Formats: sequence, C-alpha cells, structure tokens
Amino acid sequence: MTMPPRSADQEELLAYMKRAQTAVRKLQQAQERIGAVIGEGASADELVRATCDGRGVFSQVWLDPRVMRQDLETLGTTVTAALQSAQQDAERQSTAISRQALDGMDPLPEPPDARVIRDHIDQVARDILEA
Repeated sequence: MTMPPRSADQEELLAYMKRAQTAVRKLQQAQERIGAVIGEGASADELVRATCDGRGVFSQVWLDPRVMRQDLETLGTTVTAALQSAQQDAERQSTAISRQALDGMDPLPEPPDARVIRDHIDQVARDILEA
C-alpha cells in the first residue's frame, strides 16, 4: 500500500516532533554530564576542603587537623565557607554544561494546534482501517 502524500500540516507536525526530540536528547545528555560534575571548594585558609556532585550533594569533607584549634564559631564559619565554595564550583560547571546544551538550539515554535493533531490522528486511523 502506498502512503498518501503528506499535507503541510503533517509536515509541520513531524518537523516539530523532530526538533522536540533533538532538544530532549541534548538536555538528557546535559543532565548525564551534570551528574558527573565534581565541585571542589576550600575555606580561605585552606584548612577545610569539600567536594560535591553537580546537584550540590556533598561527597567529601577534609579537615586539616590544625582547624581543630579554632573556636566553635570560627570552625563553623570555616566549614560553611568550604561547603559553599564546593557548591558554587559545581553550580558554575553545571550552568556551563546547560548553556552549552542549549547553545545553538533554536527555540521550539509554538506547537501545532489541536486541529492539526486531530487531523493527523484521523489520517493514521484511516490508514490503519484501509490496511
């Protein structure tokens, strides 16, 4: 059975679907890369270092034994600074990956209206019934 020629509406719908699939694929790849990000940070005095993943979840905190000489308030501030530094590094890397994924990607046009989609579904149903 030969397929009838596609209408302009069908071509528009197919083009829209292809562009949407490409966008989704690029964003999935970016999401995988973000999952592999390792953000690293340290306190200003480098007595505390930390690492976290691309989502900001900490994986490691390293304390130089000398940091234990600090009073509790200073120790808290020092640890917080290292953790924030690691999260900021991960965020910078993740943002760069996201921008790269979206770079050069044309914005999706408005989706086809309901009539175009309904017509396409009706045509597919007719083709099935004729087969």
